[in-house]
Amino acid sequence: MNGAEGFPSGLCAEHRAVEAVLRRLDSARANGGPAPEEGLRLLCSLRRLLDVHLAAEEDHLYPLVRRRLPAGGALADAAVHTHATIRRLLERAADERLSSTEHRRCTAALLVVLRAHLRGEEERLFPALRARATAQELRRCARHLRGARAARPDAPVWGLPPGTGAIAAVRDHLTGHGTRERWHSP
Repeated sequence: MNGAEGFPSGLCAEHRAVEAVLRRLDSARANGGPAPEEGLRLLCSLRRLLDVHLAAEEDHLYPLVRRRLPAGGALADAAVHTHATIRRLLERAADERLSSTEHRRCTAALLVVLRAHLRGEEERLFPALRARATAQELRRCARHLRGARAARPDAPVWGLPPGTGAIAAVRDHLTGHGTRERWHSP
């Protein structure tokens, strides 16, 4: 579909990919929790999916929300705040210094917040946009979202000012800190 009916198929496909990782985390938790390396691997996969997805929504979807929906500014601000919460919880859940109890608690909170956010977008936000935005606006937004994914093959480094990702990458490479998919800066 090329109009409002097909919007936002790309975002929904990304939501399905995120849900697949969440189901694997759920399955591991149901079996006594994932082994530390497996948990870190799953969280790393989740982070790779979310890095580009959240940034693309913030750059392209939420400006459309601000323009087209009643109280769109408040809705977009709340979504950006939720994204920040998701990033913090993901960062915390991946912290290897946490006790197993703290890790389980943080991972559980991440799963709840992330699922509620995805559900809210799909059940309320996307239908509202399809009802209020023009087909041309939706196609433009979808095109920008696709372009954002293609333009950001490497995930940004969270918690650093824009433009410092390359510096952090070089530092991590030189110190060996970037090995084994660790995310924390020294």
